[in-house]
Amino acid sequence: MNSNTFYKQLEKKLPYWQAQGWLDHYAAQEILQDTQASIQKSHKLSFILGIMGVLLLAAGAISFFAANWQGMSKLVKLSLLFSSMTGSYLISARFFYQQRHPALGQVFLLLGVLLFGNNIMLIAQIYHIDSHYPNGILLWAIGALTTAYIMRSETVLILAILLSLLWSSMEIFAFRQIHWPWIIFCLLSVWLVIKYHFYIAAHVMILSLFLWLLFSAYSLSYYFSGGFFVQIYLLSGLLIFTLAGTLKSVMGRSSQNRQNWHNFLNILSCYALLFTVIFLYILSFPGLETGSYKSSVFNEQRILELTIPAFAFVISGLFIVQIRHKEGSLALYQKAGIVGLLVLFSTLLLKVFFYQELHTISVLIINILILSLVIGLIAAGLAEYKQFYINLAFLLFTITLFSRYFDTFWSLMNHSLFFVLGGMILIFGGYWLEKKRRQVSEQLVLSQSSSSSSYSSGKPVYVTQLGDASDV
Repeated sequence: MNSNTFYKQLEKKLPYWQAQGWLDHYAAQEILQDTQASIQKSHKLSFILGIMGVLLLAAGAISFFAANWQGMSKLVKLSLLFSSMTGSYLISARFFYQQRHPALGQVFLLLGVLLFGNNIMLIAQIYHIDSHYPNGILLWAIGALTTAYIMRSETVLILAILLSLLWSSMEIFAFRQIHWPWIIFCLLSVWLVIKYHFYIAAHVMILSLFLWLLFSAYSLSYYFSGGFFVQIYLLSGLLIFTLAGTLKSVMGRSSQNRQNWHNFLNILSCYALLFTVIFLYILSFPGLETGSYKSSVFNEQRILELTIPAFAFVISGLFIVQIRHKEGSLALYQKAGIVGLLVLFSTLLLKVFFYQELHTISVLIINILILSLVIGLIAAGLAEYKQFYINLAFLLFTITLFSRYFDTFWSLMNHSLFFVLGGMILIFGGYWLEKKRRQVSEQLVLSQSSSSSSYSSGKPVYVTQLGDASDV
């Protein structure tokens, strides 16, 4: 018997068994949840094996055409290309129509999209189409995005996002330009992610966004120093984090569509926070190149003089909007966070105007801000029931502590003693940090379980995973 059919029959039988007194309501729900979990595991296994099979089939098709390309006529080539792609789509449609093996339907749909991209390249070769070569990847990505929309396929949407990032990176690295058209593709992908509440695709989309930001630095690397990009990315991460929080406050959770937006913004805020922390950590190194002028085309100092106040103004405005939509007063860690932001903006401006005179002091302030951020993340994680904040806080504290150890003590003592002390600190410090992290995590779990208003009882598993951001 098919697993989905068995689940539907079981769902019909359970009320009768409850009426007979053989089961209570709690036991019936446990049986349904266990059965559904088993079905999902079996679907995941078949889906993973199917993906592996699709990749082998696609590689085999490409190898076949490469080996026999010269000996085939144009008609034979086109017939094989279109028949293989059409066959994959028809098999996928059959599995979707029968609704017995949805995982295999997704697999053959993915194969069809892969063969679609293969056909684009080979047809261009047949007719010697000489064009802007990234456009082939763009056409492939558009086809994948359209297929994902029509068939509601998360797998194909992930492929479309990756293809769009490949297309944009080719434009950036080959032609050395900031590729703004990718933003349109990004927004369309975000719309599909929220519309169909795709969980994995949401992570892939947000990671692609931050990778695109990093890639874009290549087009301007000739004109600006590394320190310039570190400061810009730090401010960009703060802006995205603040924007996500503001949108969550304004939109609320009054409808399912807004709930989907809220879930996506939760993931976005976590990645933005991680992005911000990475560049704040990089800024804490005293030897970071900043304030240099690599080109006469752009005045780096003048741009930072204008950019930092602009970021500060926008982020402050977003915080004001959040405060207006917040119920109750601000918590202590939130007030401390606002003060920390003011100190950060002031420090960045001082680095611009008085780089030579205040460089050492600004680095010291950044390291103090990092330690303050560690405490604030732990407080926020306990208050908002977010394990991700706590894990990030301990990770940041550990990396910063050992970085400063290597920076400070390498030149102050004998190298053998340096390594001995370093090893002892690593062993005992790692044990102590992991012990403290577990204690805080247990406290968080106890607090979360004792709070009856943390999550609504009707929220699906997908929402819970996004809401607590523990899987980011």
